[in-house]
Amino acid sequence: MTADRAYLDHNATSPVRPAVSQAVARALSLPGNPSSVHAEGRAARAMLEEARERVARLVGATPPQVTFTSGGTEAANAV
Repeated sequence: MTADRAYLDHNATSPVRPAVSQAVARALSLPGNPSSVHAEGRAARAMLEEARERVARLVGATPPQVTFTSGGTEAANAV
């Protein structure tokens, strides 16, 4: 977006903040499955658990109370 243009179609999608793009790129650079025991998996697990802790602090929860899903439908079906 630019300063002279307002994006109002947030129902369809929203612009991504640069910091979010950088965090996603960093996560995608890790080839490991966080459930694997090899070094790449452990690195991916560490990043996942750090994210869980940060989200928990943000919403006033404990890390075990934070569950990540693949999207809105999976989240809705989980409750």
